[in-house]
Amino acid sequence: MDLLLDDASTDELEAHRRAHPESESDAHAALRLHAQLDQRRQRSVELAALNDIAVRLTTVRDDRQLLQEVVDQARRLLGVDLAYIGSVYEDEFVIEVTSGALTPNLVGLRLAQDEGLVGLIVGGSSPSWTPDYQSEPAFRHITGADSAARSENMRGLLGVPLRVGERVIGALFACKRQERRFAESEIALLSALAAHAAIAIENVRAVERLEALNAQLSARTAELEQTMQWDRTLTQVVLQGGGVQRLVREVASLSGRAAYFVSDAAGVPGPLLELAPDVEHLLDRCRSGEDIVVGDSAVAHRVAAVGSFLGTLVSAGPDSPRIRSLLDRAAPAVALSLTEERAVAESARRGQDAFLVDLLSHPASSPEDERRQLRLAGLTSDARYCIAVVQGAASRAEITALEFPSGTVVAEHGQRVLVVIPAEHSAAVRAPFTTGATVGISEPARGCTGLSKAYVEAQQTVDVLTTLGRTGEVSSARGLGIYRILLSHMAREHLDELTAEQLGPLMVEQNKRGVPLLETLSAYLAHGRHHSATASSLGVHVNTLYQRLDSVDRLIGTQWRDPDAALDLQVLMRLRRSAELLGK
Repeated sequence: MDLLLDDASTDELEAHRRAHPESESDAHAALRLHAQLDQRRQRSVELAALNDIAVRLTTVRDDRQLLQEVVDQARRLLGVDLAYIGSVYEDEFVIEVTSGALTPNLVGLRLAQDEGLVGLIVGGSSPSWTPDYQSEPAFRHITGADSAARSENMRGLLGVPLRVGERVIGALFACKRQERRFAESEIALLSALAAHAAIAIENVRAVERLEALNAQLSARTAELEQTMQWDRTLTQVVLQGGGVQRLVREVASLSGRAAYFVSDAAGVPGPLLELAPDVEHLLDRCRSGEDIVVGDSAVAHRVAAVGSFLGTLVSAGPDSPRIRSLLDRAAPAVALSLTEERAVAESARRGQDAFLVDLLSHPASSPEDERRQLRLAGLTSDARYCIAVVQGAASRAEITALEFPSGTVVAEHGQRVLVVIPAEHSAAVRAPFTTGATVGISEPARGCTGLSKAYVEAQQTVDVLTTLGRTGEVSSARGLGIYRILLSHMAREHLDELTAEQLGPLMVEQNKRGVPLLETLSAYLAHGRHHSATASSLGVHVNTLYQRLDSVDRLIGTQWRDPDAALDLQVLMRLRRSAELLGK
């Protein structure tokens, strides 16, 4: 008892037993008690070490540093040559860190979860060990793992799972480079360390996941705040009527690089000319319906309103999520501004059209009202103007694009386009009209009343051209030749008198009998008085034609067959037909 109280060693107790044979039984009891005290003392040291490790593990915040701490402590507690730890990733086990390794071959080694000692530990979720790994027949050896084991000279190997609840997240291994059998206490000690480590590792990884989510949330929040700031800035520009160019300047300022709005390939700005092929390719793709297009030297965003392509917003420089987001916010603002500008321009255009039509249709009676009408219509009181009325396949935009003198005003009225052109002679106005439309041009006029009369003249001229089938021609009243009499009211009355005097009997007979005598006479004269050609054009037998011509002779006499009289009669009938087509 004195020796035990003095903490004597086993050798001292053995020497005492040999010196005092009479106390053999007491000596054996003392040795057993000494062994138990050593075990409890070792257990106490191990428990203290585990508690110390548990505290230290809770303070480590880096996943890799934590794993390294675990293997270092495992190697120290069990007194082994090598310790390593691996993690489970789906169907693979990957060795993460080592302590005491001779080569770098272990780190990063990937093993299947159902093979080797790893399979027994992870699959069974329980500790497993072998006194000699390289000759162990209990599991199938893996080429990669065996190669690493040979390079490390692994012999005795103990592995325990890292469990969080029912889930195995990895395994911790302790290895000796000689054959080694592992006691239950060693398995329990490594298992306890693994339990602490599993909780610490899961906590660290949970914190890392939470920090990653927080970082994503912070980045997303910053992105949303930036987007909201962009929206506020761009909206203010639109509300203040800053226009498209102001918006483009804001985009350039917010992005820190050049930005442009391009409506078509012909409108590529100067700074982008060196990038023109790339920009034209971006334009084509945006026009075909793609919202965002990335080129070699620029990023483009389609600008559209109600499905109508308006142009492309181009940011010069490389692609990035920030640039895409900015263009995505700016494109609707540019479309809104463009739509507003076009609506204002259209409203102004329609207003000026109405002022011009009002001037031409209802000219002012007083000098003051006349000056006001001219001013609102975009005209001046001291200038002379020719009025052109355009009918046919020519839009207002096409007419506006023609080269007219400064001060020309273009307007729409119904299906026709009106052009008021500063000019001293009507002949000078004809040249710009190259659209293929039918155009009637008035003589020059000044003031509201004069312009109103000129407007009527131009309308009548285009009506006569259309009636005569001369579509696509450009003509003034003077250019109508003999058909100009259709524009005169007095001439029209004289035409009616001549028609009644020379053709009256034919018209009465035609209405009475229903025989087209006027059409027959007109066709006969038009075909040079050839009977067969006339009969063919009328679709009647030649005898029928002779009978109708006999009726003409009977009703108006045979003098019409004289060449001069026939020509006068032919012109009269053609003028009459044109007048009927004009509805006047």
